Amino acid sequence: MIQRLEGKRTDRRLGFLFPAAGVADGYKWLDEAVTLLLGGRAAKGGRGGVKVIDFSEVPSDILPLIVGMVARMVFHVQQWSPQGARHPVALFCDEAHLYIPQDATSGAAENAIATFERIAKEGRKYGVGLVVISQRPAEVNRTVVSQCNNLIAMRLTNGDDQTVVRRLLPDSLGGFGDLLPVLDTGEALVVGDAILLPTRIRIAKPTNEPLSGTIEFWDRWADPRAAAALDKAVESWRRQTLVK
Repeated sequence: MIQRLEGKRTDRRLGFLFPAAGVADGYKWLDEAVTLLLGGRAAKGGRGGVKVIDFSEVPSDILPLIVGMVARMVFHVQQWSPQGARHPVALFCDEAHLYIPQDATSGAAENAIATFERIAKEGRKYGVGLVVISQRPAEVNRTVVSQCNNLIAMRLTNGDDQTVVRRLLPDSLGGFGDLLPVLDTGEALVVGDAILLPTRIRIAKPTNEPLSGTIEFWDRWADPRAAAALDKAVESWRRQTLVK
């Protein structure tokens, strides 16, 4: 066990779990961490507003544990805030099937699922909202999905995913699910409290499109000058950090 623990401690991928000595020793450390995570627009030092936490480089075996810890911190802070001083918070969980799976394969995943299930069931009382985003709804925890008041479904071609969405639709809208495999790019079905009637909508492109890592496959394959920087990839793999 000691050898396994030492292996984890020296793993570069897990370096963020072991801060330098003294970083988290002060009494005010937790206050500062919570302010960075939950501070609103009036937060000191301009630390308020929308927070984006990138977990893309966190190893998959501990990803549910880390995401669950952040969600648990948010829930507990809201739970222990005075009732009249709670500022509503919405957690947007992208690629939710990675850390809120239907079938837990480890203790870390079980802990994360328990946290998100509690937020889905009780979060409204404490001003915590949950937005679950996934391309594979069939792999997302059923309890969490069933507690969602609103559904925005874009094109789905997989039968299992379509079945999950159909189960969330009212009985009177069963035929609405037949549109799922034929929706065009940018189209979506919207059902729930946020809209008066179930509607098929087209989502406008944002003025400032997000930076996407998607590669233009055909263009890159057709470009005779395109070359992969394999040596840099191997060196980044060894160092566990991107080499410029």
